[in-house]
Order: sequence, then structure tokens, then C-alpha cells
Amino acid sequence: MDHKERQQIIARSPISFRYLKRFNTAAGILHLIQGAIMLLLGFLLEWEREIYTFYLDIDIIQGPPPRFEIIPNPQVVFTLSYLGVIVASFAIISAIAHFTIAYPKNKSYNENLRKGMNPYRWYEYAFSSSIMIWLIATFVGVWDFWSLTMIFVLNAMMIMFGYLMEYVNQYTEKTKWSPYVLGCISGGVPWVVLYAYFIAAIGSVDTNPPAFVYFILFIYFILFNVFAINMVLQYKGVGRWKDYLYGERVYIILSFVAKTILAWLVFVGVFAP
Repeated sequence: MDHKERQQIIARSPISFRYLKRFNTAAGILHLIQGAIMLLLGFLLEWEREIYTFYLDIDIIQGPPPRFEIIPNPQVVFTLSYLGVIVASFAIISAIAHFTIAYPKNKSYNENLRKGMNPYRWYEYAFSSSIMIWLIATFVGVWDFWSLTMIFVLNAMMIMFGYLMEYVNQYTEKTKWSPYVLGCISGGVPWVVLYAYFIAAIGSVDTNPPAFVYFILFIYFILFNVFAINMVLQYKGVGRWKDYLYGERVYIILSFVAKTILAWLVFVGVFAP
């Protein structure tokens, strides 16, 4: 489906820009309410996790003869606390984004939708989605600061490849899939790391993850991939997804569902008696 056909379908869409403004406003209100509740709960409930670096150190072993060994030297960089504040950030960032495109940036938002793109969506996901997977990584045992940093950045790059996919294909006659493929690669690497840690932890009484981590890892993985499927359906022009505005509404719903499920699974799991 080329850009001219896409624009014609958008022009005839039963989903109006006024409807999307109301839909974004409602989504923003729901995100904000949840964010406020999570923020309050987060300050009331205690939770801590130490984040390390694993730089190398030299260990001198007494002889005879004396010798040297290079060993890892874990050091605590900082301690994560107030989990509720971190979880609330998913919802609050989303609320800010929805209110921004519904009001001060609504004209720009509508103009971009006519072109078959929404850059504001990708800007918001680059932060909220990356914080989400960063937090999940700590639950499966990734406590190294630099590993967490790479997971955050790779996930954010995946999101921005989504932006590039829409930007590149604004005016193409034939869909260019290279940004999508690159996004799948950069977004897939953090999940390989997460499952490697998760599988390594299974089977040990001391390290076996609690039940809520299983739910978070598998449910969020499914939701994570549904976003990618939504984009494929849009660019393949399958059924109602021929209408870009329909896909936009699906993105809004998916975002709310994913963040809601993950946030409350975290609270139920971590703070359960």
C-alpha cells in the first residue's frame, strides 16, 4: 500500500481526529489516576535492590612463589528504592504524552497522522518501555549497572527504529522494511539476556524466581510482540489495519493494557504478604 492510498483511507476513516483527541484524553486520565495510586503505594511500601559494577581487581596470592590473579570486584553503585515511584513513571510518562498530543501538540499530531506516522508515540515509548524492561531485568537477576544501561539503550533504539520505519515510509510506493528488521534485532537482544538469566535461575531453591516474575516475563513478552505485529498489520494493510488511524487506536489500547498489567503484577508480587 503506497502513501497516496494510505492517505485516502485515512481521509475516509470512521475514526475521526476528534475521536482520537477524546480517546487520548481518556487514556491520559486513566494513566494519571493509576500513576497517582502507584506513587502513593510506592512511598508506603518498602523495597530495595542494590545495583553493582563488576570491574576487575588484582588479588595477590602469597607464595611461595607469590602470584597475581585477576578477579571480579563487585561494588555497589547505588541502591534502588521506592519501587512504586519507578512503576508509577510508566503511567505518568504515558499520561503526559497523551495530554500533550490531545492538546498543545494536537495540530501537529493530526498532521503526522495524515502522513501515516506518530513520532510522539515513539518518543514516549523510548522512555516508558525502556524503563519497563530495565525493571524486569532486575527481577531476573541482572544487577550490573552497565548491563542494565545497555538493555535500556538497546530497547530505546528498537523504539526509535519504529519511528524511523514510519518516517522512511511516509512517501514510499513500496514499504521499506529495513528499519523494522534492525528494530527487531536491537529489541531482541535484551530479551535473550533476560531469558538467559531467568533460565539459569530456575531449578535452584536459592535463586528460583518467584511466581510473579514468571507472569511478568511471559505476559509482557507476549504484549511486547503484539506491538510489532500491529505495525506489520498496518504496513501489510490487513483488514481494518489498512486504516492507519485504526492501528493508532490499537497502539493506545496496547500501551494502556501492557503498562497496567505489568505495574499491578509488580505490586502484587513484590508486596504480597
